[in-house]
Amino acid sequence: MSEEEKPAYVGHKVVIRGVVEGYEVASLDDLKKIGEELQRQQGEIDGLKRQFGDLQRFLNALNTKLERIEGFLKSFK
Repeated sequence: MSEEEKPAYVGHKVVIRGVVEGYEVASLDDLKKIGEELQRQQGEIDGLKRQFGDLQRFLNALNTKLERIEGFLKSFK
């Protein structure tokens, strides 16, 4: 017996203008505002990633200095 092959899902972009009963449809202005908000948030995320990277580099440098100090102090034992 052969198994039936299911057709692959096919998606289509749809633009709806006007009023659709039972659904809230965003206006173009709303979509622009949402797009701008997403871009702003992406910028903030990128800034936080840079800050995180800077903090990691600072922490690595600090750990290196602490290891050197510990080695120096152990040399007096």
